[in-house]
Amino acid sequence: MNDFYRRFVKSDAHERHYVLAGRLATVLLFAFSCAVVFLLDSAKGAFDLVLQIGAGTGPLYLVRWFWWRVNAWCEVVAMASSFVVSAVFLVLSHRGTVFSTHVALVITVFVTTSAWMAAAFLAPQTSDEVLVRFYERVRPFGPGWARVRKLAGIPADDPRARGNIPLALCGWVSGCVLVWSSLFSVGNWLYGRTFYATIMTACALASGLVLITVVRRLWAETSHDEGAAAEP
Repeated sequence: MNDFYRRFVKSDAHERHYVLAGRLATVLLFAFSCAVVFLLDSAKGAFDLVLQIGAGTGPLYLVRWFWWRVNAWCEVVAMASSFVVSAVFLVLSHRGTVFSTHVALVITVFVTTSAWMAAAFLAPQTSDEVLVRFYERVRPFGPGWARVRKLAGIPADDPRARGNIPLALCGWVSGCVLVWSSLFSVGNWLYGRTFYATIMTACALASGLVLITVVRRLWAETSHDEGAAAEP
């Protein structure tokens, strides 16, 4: 509601209006979810649908921290296109045209990525003032923010302009492994699949330790760079 409707559709209404709109959106979402249930044959089908929608938008939420052009319009386009493509596959599957899960995932990611990449160049861009304020508060690193760093008056050789992208990507991968292995470990424990549950639990613990180590190193490097930038 606040991210899309209040920001892009109606920004000057009374709070009662947004409460009513939120309730209406919840009812519509509930009705749509009930309709989709009749197109699903199993719990796995529901899981595949959620996975497919998430896979389409996943790359966007990663790239947005490394490229200043990615904004709210890209998110709206990505979510809409990912949902539409996933819905098309669901309808086709219900009518007898079945795609394997990995093929559907690849196609969804390709179409969604193409859509939000186009939106990054064609949709209205975030104002420079907002970008500079965001950069000064968050300090995203990488070449994708070079233009904003220049607008903020930060030289390219400033320690705060550097960043350990490989380490950050390692943290992202370990975080994904932690979430998914934890999810599958719980499911396997509940179904009594001790062997698979043990493997998934071990993966969750290992990825969790890696993630903690990566976060500590990133915070240490950030503190060091800020201290170096503060020196005369």
